[in-house]
Amino acid sequence: MRRSKTITALFVLAAFAVVTGCGGTKPGAGGDNGKTADAPKKPAVNTTPATLKLYLSNSSLSDQDVTMLIAEPVKKVFPHITIETVRNGKGATIEELLATGQTPDIFYTNIADIGKYKRLGLLGDITPMLKTNGVDLSRFDPQMLAGASSEQGEVYGLPFFAHFNANYYNKAIFDKFGVSYPQDGMTWEDTIELAKKVSRVDAGVTYKGLDFDTIARLAMPLAITLVDAKTNRASVNTDGWRTVFTLAKEIWSIPNNKPDKFNTFQARNWFMQDQNIAMLPYNNLLNIGLEEATKNGLNWDLVQYPSYKGKPNQYAFVDAQIFSISQTSKYKEQAAQLLSVVTSDEVQLLSARKTARFSSLKNPAMKEALGADMPFLQGKNLKSIFKSTAPAAPAFSPYDSSDVRNISFKSFEDYMKGKDLNTALREAEEKINQWIETNKMK
Repeated sequence: MRRSKTITALFVLAAFAVVTGCGGTKPGAGGDNGKTADAPKKPAVNTTPATLKLYLSNSSLSDQDVTMLIAEPVKKVFPHITIETVRNGKGATIEELLATGQTPDIFYTNIADIGKYKRLGLLGDITPMLKTNGVDLSRFDPQMLAGASSEQGEVYGLPFFAHFNANYYNKAIFDKFGVSYPQDGMTWEDTIELAKKVSRVDAGVTYKGLDFDTIARLAMPLAITLVDAKTNRASVNTDGWRTVFTLAKEIWSIPNNKPDKFNTFQARNWFMQDQNIAMLPYNNLLNIGLEEATKNGLNWDLVQYPSYKGKPNQYAFVDAQIFSISQTSKYKEQAAQLLSVVTSDEVQLLSARKTARFSSLKNPAMKEALGADMPFLQGKNLKSIFKSTAPAAPAFSPYDSSDVRNISFKSFEDYMKGKDLNTALREAEEKINQWIETNKMK
């Protein structure tokens, strides 16, 4: 109870700071005789009641997260704001919402989607609105903020958190076959050799030593894209993608390690639910099913994400999730108020402690608090997460879409079936460019 009252008090103080213009001139300190006429004035907070439609483009926020980290904190500070959430899905894609006149006020999405939202005319520089509502951009991790901004310094959104990467492993599988656990500092080559020792069939069960989920994940530490952001032309026929295709084929060619289908986005379920994957290099699972899997008997731990040779201690590029304000919203000021709350120290600390999310703020206390209120993480090798760093996110073309990604997936399947690597990549590039021409913006 005391903790709840403390958090509430902090939110009240935060609201007071916004309303009064924290750091401004105090009454009586404006010059002779206590005059304050020449003191700069902060714009008044807009308290017009507003129901903000929040669009969740991915599943990285659960309903419980929305309540704890957005709805309740915002209501405490700005009681005039109500939140209505809309989740991406059949009949509720952003394109379908636009077509039916149901444009959201706020978007929660990945930085890789910024190009798409710009193409749809929904994003613009929100810096003036943030300043009005007392948001100090210097508090944010520079790489995360850069991922949500243009090269010219336009801020399209505020980062809420970024995924870290780790190599999760099933201790029971290693114990079963008497093989030593993975360690921090391993390269992909080291990890492959270890995977070969536990990729086996035993009592009718196939244990796969290593699954990386999709080739898209393998590409992230190299910070490469499928479409060049400057030219809006395919960029898949490159040395970077040759490295990714070659590594993926090597991993999935380990005896007993080949999945039934490639690039399915199902590896985390095989690891947590079926519990037949020995190692899963993946992003943050600490708040996505891992607690439930632990209750269901998964004996796991984690080490550093495997490194490419020449890029030691480096995992995927800064993979930030952001909140952005629609340029068509009637409630831009209230939307900016919401952003000021969800990126406050109070909410970010709550998020770190309760959901083990990597905060977008530079404050070192956020890292120290990671998962502190999640008992199932006690004793886990969380310190390994901080031994790796992330390269800056690449610029994304508005054409770098799921359709383009699926073309690359099909190209990889052809390569696995025996097609020459250079031929597979060349054909993928041709198909991607054809798709771009067909879907070119008017």
